[in-house]
Amino acid sequence: MSIEHRRSERIIDYLPLEVHAVSGNDGQPIAGPFSGSIIDISAHGACLLMTQVFHNGFHLFYSTRDTNNTVLQLTINHPPDINNYVLTAVPIWLDLFRQEEIRAFKMGIEFTNNQEENQMKELQNALQKNQKKRGSWWMQHCKNWGRKS
Repeated sequence: MSIEHRRSERIIDYLPLEVHAVSGNDGQPIAGPFSGSIIDISAHGACLLMTQVFHNGFHLFYSTRDTNNTVLQLTINHPPDINNYVLTAVPIWLDLFRQEEIRAFKMGIEFTNNQEENQMKELQNALQKNQKKRGSWWMQHCKNWGRKS
């Protein structure tokens, strides 16, 4: 039995996104874009499903954690309900994701934005639209959702 330590409830979802590593000081791009999807999200963090985490010598997880003031910039654009939300985060954990012939990475992230910002509230409201449909699609297509690897 695992003990839940999250600060806020996670919602299972499936949202395509684009991830860049950027300077936390001035927002200048360092690496990316990396494509991925949010597979669960809360007000404080999310779990990302990433098909690629290494490109041109930059590892999205390790290089970000090892470089001062580097953060992840997540761009979520899923019309018609969710349009161009940009959030910043830091990576917390990384693990393999395997399902039959599919090999990918799951990455836990923590948002660095102030959780009271209007953008997070707007995103949470937008997520409510069609969320059950997106979440049920993910649950239907992923046999080992709750497993870490």
